[in-house]
Amino acid sequence: MFNSRPTIRLVMPTLVVALMVTAPQRPALAESPFQNFLGGWIGTGSVVGADGHREAIHCRAHYADSKNGSALEQSIVCASESYKIDIYSYVENSGPEIQGYWRERVRDVAGSLTGHLSQSGFEGDIVAASFSAAIFLMANGRTQDVDIVPHGGDISKVRVELQRNG
Repeated sequence: MFNSRPTIRLVMPTLVVALMVTAPQRPALAESPFQNFLGGWIGTGSVVGADGHREAIHCRAHYADSKNGSALEQSIVCASESYKIDIYSYVENSGPEIQGYWRERVRDVAGSLTGHLSQSGFEGDIVAASFSAAIFLMANGRTQDVDIVPHGGDISKVRVELQRNG
């Protein structure tokens, strides 16, 4: 008596293995160089005037990647009783170099953003026709420090410490 079941059992696993081996493999997606920044953040900080006066601020920020992780969009809003900052920025990376633009919506000032990306952060410059500043962002995925140091003007430093929201 002929039994075809053993043949089917041998053919099916062989067919499955053959399909797995010959099926096109999708390349693994590279992790975004901005991974430590992505998502929502909340925190506090201070604005330090050129005269040394310090004022507390409360902030919220959101970062999202685009262009398959090679670009980053940032929105950060900070406010106190007498001060508000609302910045949107967009940057693209090319190796460790970053280039992009920023816009501060309250004062309607915009310009370029350039700098260098490292494993834990970003260091660069923001420039507009009437304003320039050094900017430093350090993030480890759970906390983030943002320092903006304007060149001239009535503000000498903005310092923000953020924690991941959620």
